[in-house]
Amino acid sequence: MSDELQQFSMGTWVVGLAVVTAFIGLFVGIASGRKAMTATSPRQRYLWLAWGAVSIGGIGAWLPHYIAMVGFEVAGSTLRYDAVWIVVSFAVPVLAAGVALLIVSPPPSKHRRPTTSVEISRLAAAAVILGVGLAGMHLAIVSSLVIQGSVSFDPVLTGVAAVIGLIIGAAIMWSISILDSRALRLVASLVVAAALVAMHYTGVFGLSVTVDPEAPRPDGLEVFSILLPVFVLGMLAVTIPITALLMAPDRVAAELELEADMLAAESLAAESRGRELELR
Repeated sequence: MSDELQQFSMGTWVVGLAVVTAFIGLFVGIASGRKAMTATSPRQRYLWLAWGAVSIGGIGAWLPHYIAMVGFEVAGSTLRYDAVWIVVSFAVPVLAAGVALLIVSPPPSKHRRPTTSVEISRLAAAAVILGVGLAGMHLAIVSSLVIQGSVSFDPVLTGVAAVIGLIIGAAIMWSISILDSRALRLVASLVVAAALVAMHYTGVFGLSVTVDPEAPRPDGLEVFSILLPVFVLGMLAVTIPITALLMAPDRVAAELELEADMLAAESLAAESRGRELELR
């Protein structure tokens, strides 16, 4: 990282906020992914898939990266963000998360019941797609930077950040398919959240800038004009799947109780028919 760049101009509290935000998005996204895998109706499945994709790709990955950019400054230059690249940087991880979740949660059929068991080939493909999406998100965020001069990046540190992204993708998909315990998913979400923020700083520490004082002031958006509305909307949006997740256990219990009652009724009917046959 060149001397003109400052990562923590707002203080190190930004790192903590980024980790907490990533943790919330990842935990909800992992839980939503598991619900999608066990959903019995197409409507429920696609709702959980959508919530999972937005929670993982948008709130868990994209939003913490821009939160971490709050403290990013370039000495001698105004810093702005290109709106087109911002949209791209959001769309890439959300779409990648959506495709990855589709791969690990194929629709139920006559020959396949809803289950969290995933073939290793599906798990690997989903992990790669999500990891590539996270790496693409980082590159898009870097590309959104506009200064009075030019921005370049170290290919080695960028490559390390991409590898971290692949590991994160594998960890998220593994957590969705393997971790039955809510406590374990909490721990996994916290670890992956820290890794996501580490991925961001690894890539950003590889940046270098060349400032041209005579260059015109750049056009674009300020970081707070992006972050404040998106953060508020993101936290409001994540309450929807959280509410659904809190209600889901009661609904599942009710469905199981109904199924048990139906089986008991069928058993009594069969027993009654058997007695009638014996009397004849």
